[in-house]
Amino acid sequence: MMNKFQTFSDEKLKERYYYLRHESGLDIFVIPKKMTLKTALLGVKFGSVYEEGALVDGEIKNFPSGIAHFLEHKLFSNENGVDAIEILAELGADGNAYTSNNKTVYMFSCTENFEDSLAELIRFVYSPYFTKKNVNSERGIIGQEIKMCLDSPYDAVSQNLLMALFGDCKLSNDVLGTEKSIAKITDRTLYECYESFYRYSNMALVVCGDIDENSILKIVDATLPKREEQHPPALPQASYESAVASPYIERIMPVSNPIFEIGIKDDCPSDSPRERLKRDVAMTILDEILFSRAGELYNELFEGGFINESYSYGYSITRDVAFHSIYGEGENPTLVLEKIKNYINKTKEKGLRERDFLRCKRVMMAEFLRDFDSVDDIANSLLNIFFDGSNIFEYRKIIEGVTFSDVCACLDNYFDDKRFALSVIKN
Repeated sequence: MMNKFQTFSDEKLKERYYYLRHESGLDIFVIPKKMTLKTALLGVKFGSVYEEGALVDGEIKNFPSGIAHFLEHKLFSNENGVDAIEILAELGADGNAYTSNNKTVYMFSCTENFEDSLAELIRFVYSPYFTKKNVNSERGIIGQEIKMCLDSPYDAVSQNLLMALFGDCKLSNDVLGTEKSIAKITDRTLYECYESFYRYSNMALVVCGDIDENSILKIVDATLPKREEQHPPALPQASYESAVASPYIERIMPVSNPIFEIGIKDDCPSDSPRERLKRDVAMTILDEILFSRAGELYNELFEGGFINESYSYGYSITRDVAFHSIYGEGENPTLVLEKIKNYINKTKEKGLRERDFLRCKRVMMAEFLRDFDSVDDIANSLLNIFFDGSNIFEYRKIIEGVTFSDVCACLDNYFDDKRFALSVIKN
């Protein structure tokens, strides 16, 4: 089988990328950018929501909660005792990794020794080394991380919000797992989990910078271990009710001022990647209209003393989950929630203004275009959109094509009372 890159371009953006489905099954993307900094991401479609229920070679696999994150930590270990992060640092590369609910990503950025750094990234991700001793040692480190998060009111308010929205299920479980669940993780379970999900056909490499795509292929061919072709796992599909599991959840912790997070649950996302992108664009524009610091709602809350300057909002959507969140700090979170509900209902009655829609749509397009000025941002955006089943240039077309009616429909159909939940941390 010949390995040959395809070119994908967008004339309006004046951007392009190269794509290759490698003979191993690994998806490879190269985004050429005339910049000093170079970056590489190696991602696997495996996060906390897929730890139970995936179909692998005809068998349902169930692993302890937190194993995706545990794997991320342990893959940096080498048989010679030198951590892969140290090797990357010696090459002048800034290495890192993260685990979310639906993926794990290993990465580095550098200005020199890129080829050697990329070879090291591929080498350590595809050379697992787990022993009873190093797993037991890591269990203690992750146990401390879990305790730190449990003691953080900012982590707790977000984790409790997920519990209020979705109940006790994989969608609301902490990516770290619990001390009880990670106690079940052994070197054998790590190897079994690795073999189940870290398959070339379930992974993607994204490289961005002043790089030749054929040189990337040479590095991959030289460093990627030879394996028999394996089918990707069939990842479980989440499903949930429109109503929240609990409208209110509260916890007492040492905070100077009550902190809170409001969640507004959206319907279980569509199976169509394009429809999810369209919903993401429409809902993000709607959030900007309703909740931005330049809007009427924020001014009422801030000028009235109901919240302080610690305020943020956003909309999240993946194949498995979709919801809005609004974070704030103030003495009366319940009153803030009521004011937000009243404002949304009032806006429904009088309708949105098209000029607000056009302004917020321009803001979203400007932010999307700004991503192309950063190798890290554009590489992450491309990987996220690809893992969700679409491509980054389609996203630009969807932003351009979203209509005022699309955004109005989101407001009219997805903000009834049963979808709201409030998570509060009080002193």
